[in-house]
Amino acid sequence: MLIDWFTVIAQAVNFLILVWLMKRYLYQPILKALAAREQRIAASLADADAKMAEAVKERDEYARKNTEFDRQRAALMNKAQDEAGSEHNRLFEAARNDADEFRDKLQES
Repeated sequence: MLIDWFTVIAQAVNFLILVWLMKRYLYQPILKALAAREQRIAASLADADAKMAEAVKERDEYARKNTEFDRQRAALMNKAQDEAGSEHNRLFEAARNDADEFRDKLQES
């Protein structure tokens, strides 16, 4: 079998030209596209982390406000119950006094 060295060298040169063309026009754009995609994903993840941190902060703020609201509500409820109890006692004493006065007037007459 006879080897044609011109064909072997031509094929090697063609292969090297093909590798160079593929690297320039195929591999580099793919690498650029991958890098751009990686940057978009990293930006998306950073944005998601920021939103998560903000959501946690808002949740904590809501919980704090809810606790404060519950405390104020309990204080107002206790105050209202105390006022209602004292008003009840005052009205009961007024009714008792009126009843005593009425009974005294009835006994006098």
